[in-house]
Amino acid sequence: MPAPPMIMPSAASTAAFVVIVAAVVGMLILATARAGQRMGEPAAQVRRWTIGTAAGALGWLAITGLVSWSGVLAADTLPPRALFFFTGSLAVALVFAATRPGGRLAAGVPIAALVGFHAFRLPLELVLHSWYRQGTLPIQMTYEACNLDILTGIAAVIAGLWLWRRGPSRPLVWAFNLLGTALLVNVATIAVLSSPVPFRYFTKEPAVLLAFHFPHGWIVPFCVGPALAGHVIVFRWLARPSA
Repeated sequence: MPAPPMIMPSAASTAAFVVIVAAVVGMLILATARAGQRMGEPAAQVRRWTIGTAAGALGWLAITGLVSWSGVLAADTLPPRALFFFTGSLAVALVFAATRPGGRLAAGVPIAALVGFHAFRLPLELVLHSWYRQGTLPIQMTYEACNLDILTGIAAVIAGLWLWRRGPSRPLVWAFNLLGTALLVNVATIAVLSSPVPFRYFTKEPAVLLAFHFPHGWIVPFCVGPALAGHVIVFRWLARPSA
């Protein structure tokens, strides 16, 4: 079944989005390797974790990209398949963050890097704003209206640099993570309520149809999902006695 029609954004803005996705994947792989090294794991174990993480990330890229490209999400079902794509992507991110892979990152990656990781949300919001200007997204998905997630990206840069220079500060980390989590929940809610679901709230066109089109559908599993996982991992860092 063909995907719902969407005003396709420019090749330049799409390329910028793909670069952001690649950067998120690259940071994940690098952090996995760095965590093992800082925890003193044997080189062979670090290599296994790094290769496994890279393979898992590339496999997830392929699976989710194929789902968006295939048009399977466009099937007229109740509940909509795109809703399963969204919730499934978040579930995978939560499982990653709440199990051993996320625990290794919480224990082995400096908190400045865990916070600074969220800086990718700054250029992502600029891309989303560009897509609004091109007619691909509705205004509520940008910082001109309801989506203020750009503040998380800015805060990640500032807080990450402060933590890197001054060392861990639990109050600062708590403030950043609570703010970022709240803004992530806000934009995710807006995205769902702006998409073609039966309970759609934001009815002003255009609808949010990114999940139906490749590579734009990667925004859920490789932008929203990693942001969620990143916050959970920071909460795990805060829960550690030595944090």
